[in-house]
Amino acid sequence: MKPKRSEDLTGHEKEILKRYVTDVEARVFSMRDLNPEVIGAALARYSRAPTGFRETVAREFLNPDGSPNDVKGSEMVDRVVNKFGDESVAELAVAPLCIEEVSNLMTKVIEDCRIGGSPIEESTRYVLYDQKRQGQWRYVRPRSIMESGLADSYVATMEFLFETYAALVEPMQALFRRRLPGDNFKIEVERPGGAVLAGVSELTDDNERRAHRIAYNFTIRSAACDVIRCILPAATQANVGLVGNGRFYSGLISKLLTHPLDEARELAPLIRDALNQQIPTFIKRAAEKPYLKEIDVNLRKLAQDLFRGEAIESSPEVVLLERGDGDDFAAMLASMLFPYVQHPTAQIRRVVSKLPRERQMEIFHTYLGNRESKRDRPGRALEHGYPIEFDIVAGFAEYRDLQRHRMLTQQRQEMGVLLGYSVPEEIGEVGMGEAVQECFQRAESLYHDLKRAGLELEAQYASLFNHFIRWNMGMNLRELQHFTELRTQKAGHPKYRRVCQTMARLYLKRHPGMEPVLKFVDYNDYDGGITRAEQEARTARKSLASGVFDDQD
Repeated sequence: MKPKRSEDLTGHEKEILKRYVTDVEARVFSMRDLNPEVIGAALARYSRAPTGFRETVAREFLNPDGSPNDVKGSEMVDRVVNKFGDESVAELAVAPLCIEEVSNLMTKVIEDCRIGGSPIEESTRYVLYDQKRQGQWRYVRPRSIMESGLADSYVATMEFLFETYAALVEPMQALFRRRLPGDNFKIEVERPGGAVLAGVSELTDDNERRAHRIAYNFTIRSAACDVIRCILPAATQANVGLVGNGRFYSGLISKLLTHPLDEARELAPLIRDALNQQIPTFIKRAAEKPYLKEIDVNLRKLAQDLFRGEAIESSPEVVLLERGDGDDFAAMLASMLFPYVQHPTAQIRRVVSKLPRERQMEIFHTYLGNRESKRDRPGRALEHGYPIEFDIVAGFAEYRDLQRHRMLTQQRQEMGVLLGYSVPEEIGEVGMGEAVQECFQRAESLYHDLKRAGLELEAQYASLFNHFIRWNMGMNLRELQHFTELRTQKAGHPKYRRVCQTMARLYLKRHPGMEPVLKFVDYNDYDGGITRAEQEARTARKSLASGVFDDQD
């Protein structure tokens, strides 16, 4: 009779494995206290070894005294991933990473790497930017700008933006406190018979009063943040947390090394240094991609030539473009040009469809570039052909929230000021309309100055959160369901809720029979701009039950 797997282990092997696996006897277990490279190497052996993970670790990756043989793990990974080219093995090692004080512009570059990484970032919807750190407001100072003749202008503009933002904090919170007085705010508490909503006068102890205070203050603060972030620039610093596998990180480092912005290229070696402490072999092949760099330069120039003098047509906030709208080849070429212009997709398609065949093929071959191996892969325009496709124009603030959906195809245009901006009505209610308008005027002036100085990509740092940006999203019906039902919930920002409601309405106008699929889209318009009150009422109850209070005030 074939022995059970656990019987294949000696008593000594079981003993030394207890430190590294949750159960040395079970069929299902987890790992701990092992170098990610050892874990990745041992898991890779599943495909070639007749033994299980525990036997593999004990006999191949542990020293006689039970300590991990990190060198052997790294050597195997190096052989499988870097020499044999088995990239799937690079997904078997996972590492956490924190990236702090990067621009909001750079957070989008990082988070745009879709597969294999899960990001979380500091939210301008919940965090106030009204305090200096080490005597400075929280914005990046890109080297290329600071070494140009526009450094003083850049700093002066950023200082004005953050000073105005700080001046808005208390008036805006006061406005929302008037809209929702503390005495009218209720939290969920436990009472005989179950949970009930209770106001200040109905709270019974200090813990309930503390939970009420925290929930109310957070509700008011987040409502104020939702409004006043309109004048934060893309240069605003943020912190990003990531958990990703080796393949994801290798791609991220390569992307940043290839990116035209200084901030990206300066960030890449810092990420490599941090990950070299955990998964060095998995990111060994990360490098600048001359292939992609050449395509970017050539396609940018080609797009500028094609659209020079072509006025940007106005378009609705949301446009539904479905597969089959016009020439499919021209539509794919339009996707190739989309990130390099500011025009709507429908206009790009019309321009491209009128070009001579030779000119169309020039776009096609420029996008493909000079591929020298299968590892030379062009961008996402080749993903064109989804059954559902949207063009969206909204504030950068809303884009930041909606960009996080990555199980679809997104392409965005560069941030700028040409598509306009919006100012929340609450700004006028607190008497700060003129100051906020001046923020937009100064930001736009700086933007144009940077462009004229040849700092075209760096000009994006000057655009504000409520300057409009255009992006394109291709998806299937299942993703549309997930996207619209999730992002129309009451706690969402009113503006991105409106975008997603419009997406659902436009789709159902063409396909009314699909209404059951989008059954839980919330089309309500919640007044007052205080969208998190109910959620915080529930959070208070959870805090009371756990005894853990998230008091940031």
